[in-house]
Formats: sequence, C-alpha cells, structure tokens
Amino acid sequence: MKNKLIKILILSFTFLYSLILPSFGEDFQKIYDNLEEADFEYIFGIDPYQAEEYTQYMFSPYPLLRTGVTFIFKGTKIPPGYYLLTPRKHEGRTYVLFKEQGRVKYMVPTYNVDITTEEFYDEYIPKPKQTKWKKFKVKVSDTVGAMFPKQTQRKPIPKTYMEINDIDGEFFQVILYYGTGKYYLIFKQEEDKENK
Repeated sequence: MKNKLIKILILSFTFLYSLILPSFGEDFQKIYDNLEEADFEYIFGIDPYQAEEYTQYMFSPYPLLRTGVTFIFKGTKIPPGYYLLTPRKHEGRTYVLFKEQGRVKYMVPTYNVDITTEEFYDEYIPKPKQTKWKKFKVKVSDTVGAMFPKQTQRKPIPKTYMEINDIDGEFFQVILYYGTGKYYLIFKQEEDKENK
C-alpha cells in the first residue's frame, strides 16, 4: 500500500511539473528557430550501423514510436504512422532517425542531449508481472547462455522510454530515453484548419 501511494505521489508531481515546465522553462520558439535541418542523406536511406547493431542484440534495439498526429520540423512533415527511432551523431551533432521498414525516412536534430542512469528505468517504469512459466524460461535461457563464451552471446537491447509533451498547443516536445542517453526533440504542431 505504501509503495502504491509513493508511486501515485511521484506520478502526480511529474504531471504537475510537466504542466509548469513550459511556463518557467525554455523558450521553445527560439530553440525551434535556431535548429537547422539535416544537410546530409544516407545512401539509399540505409543507416550504415544498423546491420551491425542487429547482430549485436537479441532483438531490434530501436524503440517504436506510433504517432497519430503530424510532426513538423521546418520543411519536414512526419505523417502519422509507426517509426523506429535511432539516435546518431554526425559531424558533432546528434540527430534522431525516423525509420520505416529499415530505411531512414526523416532526420531531426536534437536540441539537447543529456544522460540518464540505468536506475531510471527500474524506478519509473513499471515491470510487467511474469508468469511462473516465463520466469522458468528466463532462468533456463540465462543458465544455457552462461555455458557459452561471452563473445558468442548477444547483448540485451538498450532500455528505452519516451515522453511526448504538448507545449502550449504550439509545439510537441519529444524526449527519447535510449540506454543512458536522453535526447530532446521539438516539433511544430499542425495548425487547426477549423479555427482559421
């Protein structure tokens, strides 16, 4: 009971903080104006590190974003759909790649990159309850995996989490937690044609 009360309080404070943040925080219009679109492309839309990462990890290491609205960044419109997000560095700048069916469709620059701890995921993201059968399978898998040399084992995928905040009905702020990285993106909201 005490743990549930603490979780409710943390979620309440997080929600209130997210409402207060836009009014006291950053000037999102200035941030948006200062960002520049990517001035490079990937050949045939292929991320050169993707094949290597797929062989390193047990599953696809990229988080899936499903959006029901259009995200606008300068001249780029990202329509509603499913996208695998991948943070990448290029010439000292960090971009988040939006991929569809293994191909890079859109590249959006981050306006801030921060770090987060592995403990963040354990503290703030609820873990699904495992059945006895699932626990047994994981235990067997771990035991069998320990019998083989480490170089033949695949790594578990990086932990991920996403926050999407509506900023005054004008911007969307997307915060992508990926492993120990925290990537901030900003998008314009599509204008409501009915209110024009």
